[in-house]
Amino acid sequence: MNARFKSILACPKCRSSLSERRGKLVCGRGHKFEIDGEVPVMTKLDPYLEKEAKAWEDSWKRGVGKRALGAYKKNMKVFERLGYWEESGRATRIIKSKKNWYVLDLGCGNGLSTANIKGGVVVGMDLSKKQMVRASKRYKNNFFVVGDATCLPFRSGIFDLVIAINLFHHLRDKKEVALREVYRVLKKGGVLLAVDPNLTNPIGFTGRGFFKLLGLKRFFPTFPQFALGDDEKQFTKAQYYGFFENSPFKKFKIIPHRIERILFFATILLPPLSKLPGYESFLVFVSRAGEQIVKIPPFDYLCYFWKVEAVK
Repeated sequence: MNARFKSILACPKCRSSLSERRGKLVCGRGHKFEIDGEVPVMTKLDPYLEKEAKAWEDSWKRGVGKRALGAYKKNMKVFERLGYWEESGRATRIIKSKKNWYVLDLGCGNGLSTANIKGGVVVGMDLSKKQMVRASKRYKNNFFVVGDATCLPFRSGIFDLVIAINLFHHLRDKKEVALREVYRVLKKGGVLLAVDPNLTNPIGFTGRGFFKLLGLKRFFPTFPQFALGDDEKQFTKAQYYGFFENSPFKKFKIIPHRIERILFFATILLPPLSKLPGYESFLVFVSRAGEQIVKIPPFDYLCYFWKVEAVK
C-alpha cells in the first residue's frame, strides 16, 4: 500500500495509528482490517446501507431500456456542460481545489468524481467494496477506501477539502455524527462542500413519492435517482439550516440550487421527449434561469438541491 496514503489512515474504532501486517491493517489495540488489492476495507455494511450502495453500482444500467438510458445520458451530458458536479462526476474538475491539497470525496460511488478532483492526495470513500476495488484499478492516481461516514478511518486535521455529494440525507439519524466526523478530519480553514435534495421541491416530492407509493419500479427504469430508501430523509430549508447550525461549523453558506429536474424525470419516463428539436438548448436555458429564480425567496422552497460551503 502507498505509504503516503497509509500515513493518513487511522483505526475507525479507536483512532489510533495503523501498521501493515500480513496483508492487513492493524492498530495498537489489535483491531484488524482487510486490504483488498490497494483498498483498505474499514467497515462492514448493515443491510440498509448495503442496499443503498448497490443502488449506485454500475450494474443498474443492465435493467434499463436503451431509449431511457439514451435520454439519461443526454441529460447528463448537458448537466456536465453546465458544471453540475452534484450530478456529473466529470464536472467535479471545476471545483476549486489546489494541486497540493488533501481531498476526501465521501460517498464517491464509482470513483469518477474522485478521479476528476484536483489535489495532491485525493481519496474516494464509499460503502461498496465492489466499486472501490474497481475504482482503484481504474483510477490509479487516486486512493480509495471502504468506510463509514459516521466513523471516518482517517487521522484528525488531515484534509483541506471534503466533498459530500448527496450523502447526508442517506444517513438517517446518524447524519449529525457524520458531520462532526467531517469537521474532525478537516484542517483549520478546511472546507466542506455538500449537496442534498430539498424535500419541498414539488417534482422530487411528488415524482419520487408516487414512484415509491405505486411501486412503479416494476414498470419503469430502475435509475438510482428513483432508489429512494425507506429510511432516506430529504431536507426542508429549516432542517438543512438547523443541521448546520447545530454542528461544530460556525461559518457556512447554504445556496438553493436548480429547478429543472422535471425535464430530467420526464425524459426518463418518456424518452422521445429528449429527441424533440431544441431540447438540449431548452434544458440549458431552463437550468440557468432556474439557478437564479430559486435564489429569490420564496422561490427557494422550490429548489431541487441545497448546496452548502462550510469552513472549519
